[in-house]
Amino acid sequence: MAKQRVTVCLPPCAPGEALNRAIAEAMAPFDMNRQDDPPDGGDGEWDYWYIASGWDFAVRPGYEDDPRIVRDGEEEDELRPRDRCDGGPKALLDLDADRVPVADEAGRRWDAWQEFSAGYPAALPAHHFWARVRLDPQQRYSFEQARAEYESQPLIRAVYADPVLRKRFGDDPVQLITPDRDAYVAEQYADVLPTWALLTLDGRWIEGGTHEYRAAFNAYLDELPDATVLVRVLYHS
Repeated sequence: MAKQRVTVCLPPCAPGEALNRAIAEAMAPFDMNRQDDPPDGGDGEWDYWYIASGWDFAVRPGYEDDPRIVRDGEEEDELRPRDRCDGGPKALLDLDADRVPVADEAGRRWDAWQEFSAGYPAALPAHHFWARVRLDPQQRYSFEQARAEYESQPLIRAVYADPVLRKRFGDDPVQLITPDRDAYVAEQYADVLPTWALLTLDGRWIEGGTHEYRAAFNAYLDELPDATVLVRVLYHS
C-alpha cells in the first residue's frame, strides 16, 4: 500500500463543499471498498484520499487571493506561498510557470554537454555494463567491476571528478542526455506537471510512468477548457 497523487479534472464548480462533493463523485467509481464492481472490472484505485499536492500548481499573477484557488492539505497551520496552490480553474493556473524554465535549462544543459563531451572519447552508457552483469550466469563479471569500468571511461571520469558537473549532467549523462536536442528538451518539459495518475473529465483513470503518459498528460491539460477545475488529490492505495 502506498500514497500517490492524481490530478482530478472537473467541470466548473464553486469552491468549498461543492468542490469536495465534485471530487468525491469523480473519485467514487475507483473506491477499493465499493460494494459493486468498478467500471473497468478492476479492484479500485484508492481506499482514502484528500486534497494535497505540496502546492505544485503555480497561480497566475494577480489571482493569488482569488477565492476559487484551492489550498488544502495536512498541515493547516503551515505557511503557504501565495503563488502556489493545490488547484483551481485552469484559467487561474500558470501551467507554464515551471515547465518553461525547466525546458530552457534542459536546452542549456544539452548544449553544455555537447561542448564538454566533444573533448573526450565517446563513452558507453551505464546500462551497457549492468547488462554484462545480468548476462553472466557464473557471476565472473561483478557489479563492482561493471561500475569500475563504467567510471573509468575518460568522459565519465571527468564528470565524476567535478561535483558541479556531476550535479548538472547526472550520473549517466550518455544515457539521459539524448542525442536529439528537441527530444531531450521535450522530455524534460513533459516531466514537470504530471502526477502518477490522471482522472479525466469523462471519468477515465489513467496512470503510468512512461514518457508517453507524461506527454499525453500535458497535452490533455493544455487542451482542456479554461473553466475546467484541476485539483491535485493524494490517495492511498
